[in-house]
Amino acid sequence: MTKNETLHIRVNDTVKSNAEKTLNVLGLSISEAVNMLLHQISLVGGLPFDVKVPLAPDSVTVRSKEELYEKLSVGMEQVKAGNVIDADVVMARLRGKYGLQD
Repeated sequence: MTKNETLHIRVNDTVKSNAEKTLNVLGLSISEAVNMLLHQISLVGGLPFDVKVPLAPDSVTVRSKEELYEKLSVGMEQVKAGNVIDADVVMARLRGKYGLQD
């Protein structure tokens, strides 16, 4: 199939960089990935994935003020007991896991 159309899109530079890194691991360019997406949209008659707001995990969801206070109390007890992880360590782990930049 001849490619004779050009798309010009604006994206966040960090999002583009992270996507390029992931696609490079898969052996794909952004252009190839966009072509694949457009083919899938044509084939399935819409987006080939669900678009929805992710739900918070149950450990964060609270249904009442009392439940919130209970979860906060548990958290405070964990802090007092020294069961904590430095924020820099957490951020480094997240960057490593998701290939994010500083």
